[in-house]
Amino acid sequence: MRKLSIILALLALSFGCLSKAHDVNYSHKLQVGKQKLMAEIVQTPEAMQQGLSERTSMQDNEGMLFDLGSTKKIPAFWMKDMKFNLGLIWIAEGKIIGITSNVPAPTGSGQLPTYRPPAPVNQVLEVNAGWTEKNDIKVGDEIKLND
Repeated sequence: MRKLSIILALLALSFGCLSKAHDVNYSHKLQVGKQKLMAEIVQTPEAMQQGLSERTSMQDNEGMLFDLGSTKKIPAFWMKDMKFNLGLIWIAEGKIIGITSNVPAPTGSGQLPTYRPPAPVNQVLEVNAGWTEKNDIKVGDEIKLND
C-alpha cells in the first residue's frame, strides 16, 4: 500500500510539473488577413524548441507566433512530441510568403520530417491544420500584432 501511495504522489508531482512547463499565454491579438487570432509569442531558443510539443490541442482562434528577430532565416520545423496536426504560416516583414496547411503529428518512431519556408522569414505562425483554408488566408495577406 505504501508503494502505491509513493507512486501516486510521484505521478501527481510529475503532472504538476508538466502543467507548469506548458503554461499557455494566448494573450496577443493578431490580425491574419481578415481574421483575428489570439497568439502566444515565443522568442527564446528554449521556447521555440518546445513550441506546442506535448500539448493536446489548441482552440481554433489560437496560434503560436515564433519571432525569429530582425534577420530573416530559413528555419526548419519538426513535429517532435506533437499530439495534433498543424498549419505553418511563413511570414517575412509582416506578409505571408508561404503556407504549409496540414503538417501531420507523428504516428510512430523514426526520423521526423522537417518543414521549411519557401524563402527566408522572420516569423512563423503555427495554427491548427486547415485553419488557413477555413479562413481564406492566402500568400500576400498581412499579419499585424494588435497588442
